[in-house]
Amino acid sequence: MDIANKSRKYGSVLLNIALGASAVVGGAYVVSRITEKQESETRLDRLEQILKEVKEEK
Repeated sequence: MDIANKSRKYGSVLLNIALGASAVVGGAYVVSRITEKQESETRLDRLEQILKEVKEEK
């Protein structure tokens, strides 16, 4: 096996590792953004409920 073939073999392995790692990081980012959005919506719903209760008391 000459140097060019070894370089291609190891290069493709490194590329696959890099692509896999970026997919994991990207997926984790998307999940964290979805979770953050859900938490924000929950807080807003709770705030609306509190405001509604305060308005009803007056």
